[in-house]
Amino acid sequence: MDYKIEVDTLLHKLGKTLDLPKLALDAYNRCILIFDEKIVLNVELDEVNGILIVYSYVSVVPFEGRERIFEMLLEANFFWKDSGEATLSIDKQTQTVVMARRFELPLKESCSLEDSLGEFIDNVEIWSKKLEGLALEAETLGKAENLSKNQVNQNRDKLR
Repeated sequence: MDYKIEVDTLLHKLGKTLDLPKLALDAYNRCILIFDEKIVLNVELDEVNGILIVYSYVSVVPFEGRERIFEMLLEANFFWKDSGEATLSIDKQTQTVVMARRFELPLKESCSLEDSLGEFIDNVEIWSKKLEGLALEAETLGKAENLSKNQVNQNRDKLR
């Protein structure tokens, strides 16, 4: 089966909905879509293995509070509990959380790529907001801890 034809057909159908009539894979079997000027959706076809891979970079992982974020990501991945059939991982090079999902080809008739991508984008947005909130919280806690350490040092200096 020609998976590229199948995926191009699915993307063409999606393109009609998005008012992008020429939506298709490029010469490298990739397609990139941007939603709300902030979510970049990457679609890649692995023709050899008959897999469609969809992924998006969600958020940079701050240095403060990383352990809590990593724990949340692992917990969300546990039997795909809070990841919407996708996985959450870290791109070590960019220190960015990535959400990814794979689709076995040919797609089952009950699987609507359009609906699945909509759910995927919703999950990317949810996780982006969660991680942004955790980053702000960690930054605030880090500043408070530094302030406390400075106060302790100032008080120690006064006692000398």
